[in-house]
Amino acid sequence: MPKIKAYFAQTVPYAAVQEFKTESGTGAICFTKVKVVGDYTFYFDLNGLCSYYIVTYDKKELPDLTHRFDNKFCKLRTANWVSEDSTFDVTLMPSKAGENYFSIIYKPLPPVNIEANTLASN
Repeated sequence: MPKIKAYFAQTVPYAAVQEFKTESGTGAICFTKVKVVGDYTFYFDLNGLCSYYIVTYDKKELPDLTHRFDNKFCKLRTANWVSEDSTFDVTLMPSKAGENYFSIIYKPLPPVNIEANTLASN
């Protein structure tokens, strides 16, 4: 959490910051964007490591954002992508009727171990 706070303080303009506890008792921090709809919310595990984060965007940004994700990441399903290096998963959470925003969940993936000397056989 301290590294994320320091990064936002130095590089990301935000209007407000709020720290809170989730229902499970873990910590979270939310940075509200400046002059646009949306926020950045980071969720931490019991060890204080970021387990995932959610970015909320203005609904008008949806076509551009999905186009960028389709070109930058590997598309798995209509609303799900994975980074080319398989280090994180990106999931679109669609907005409900009448909402002016949508959210994207960014979740780190566990490392994949591949044995170097494994031979394939028929």
